[in-house]
Amino acid sequence: MKNNVRILGSMMVAALTLFSASHLACAQSQDVLNFFANELSLGGDDTPPQQDAQPANPGSSIGDLFGGGGPQGQASAPGAAQGGAAAAVQPSVPKYDPKQVEQEIRSEAFNKALQNMLPMKPAEIRRLLEEFDRTQESFELPVYPLPKPEVTVQTLSLDPGAKPLIIRAAQGHVTTLNMLDVTGAPWPIEDITWAGNFKIIQSGSTENGVHFVRITPQSEFAYGNMSIKMLGLKTPIIMTIETSRDLVHYRFDAIVPDYGPLAEAPLIEGGVSLSAGNSTMSSVLQGIIPSGAQRLTVTGVDSRTSVYRLGSQTYVRTPLTLLSPSWSSSVASADGMRVYTVKSAPVLLLSDKGKMVRANVSTRSEADDG
Repeated sequence: MKNNVRILGSMMVAALTLFSASHLACAQSQDVLNFFANELSLGGDDTPPQQDAQPANPGSSIGDLFGGGGPQGQASAPGAAQGGAAAAVQPSVPKYDPKQVEQEIRSEAFNKALQNMLPMKPAEIRRLLEEFDRTQESFELPVYPLPKPEVTVQTLSLDPGAKPLIIRAAQGHVTTLNMLDVTGAPWPIEDITWAGNFKIIQSGSTENGVHFVRITPQSEFAYGNMSIKMLGLKTPIIMTIETSRDLVHYRFDAIVPDYGPLAEAPLIEGGVSLSAGNSTMSSVLQGIIPSGAQRLTVTGVDSRTSVYRLGSQTYVRTPLTLLSPSWSSSVASADGMRVYTVKSAPVLLLSDKGKMVRANVSTRSEADDG
């Protein structure tokens, strides 16, 4: 009898335990169903799901969740499905065109590649280049004004105590030294050497040698000199080279006061000047009117011939050959221009390539009276 009572008690305890476990499982299943219902209802709008007023049937909830696990699972499943469909509205999924999606992806990829390779716009690139150009100009232009270019003709002195002529060069500029004799003919250079930071190149080839020297300084403050050995001349010619920021000799015609190997014989023997240092003749040869000189009026020839009077001397500047009157001295440049020193004469006889021409010389007042 006692054993039966113990068995019956054990069965009651087991039944209570099973009932408690079943009730707990049903409660958990109901929580799962409420979670899914909330998720489905939140997909369309933000309105929180409404709870059923009536308590949920544990058996039917287990059947809905696990597919008929309870005693009434098969009978209540259709009703539960209809209730779930009515309670939770499925969100509408938008339809996409595959071609449109591909085109959008391509367009976005192209824009990103373009942005990575060319991040600046054309206007920004233009502005950047302009700023770079201004910066480069500020860097390359000297801070001082450009030197004044000059073409000069000077007569060398071969005297031992004479001061050497000065050639003024400038960085970034080329100075051409032209060696001539008293007749204006090129005088070839046999040998040349120099000191200082200069680049010197011989050019101007003739049958017997070269007579051009191109000088380019390699620094702002280069200084040095040259020693030139002329063909057929025993005395070397010494010249000083200085860099200058104010003046640069683009061409320097150096006249050696002697007849060179290529000298042209004059048609009429005259007093060719073999002395150096005649600044007046050098100025007239360069086309610069000496201080105090008076320019005379010349008719009968073209404007290449001009006449100046300074004191008792008359200077005739012309590319033609003077036949009359006789001259006391003359000097010539590389371009064929000559300067003659004569006494005052109202008429000049000149030879223009073998043709004799007559030039009338008068003062401006005499020309006005005539």
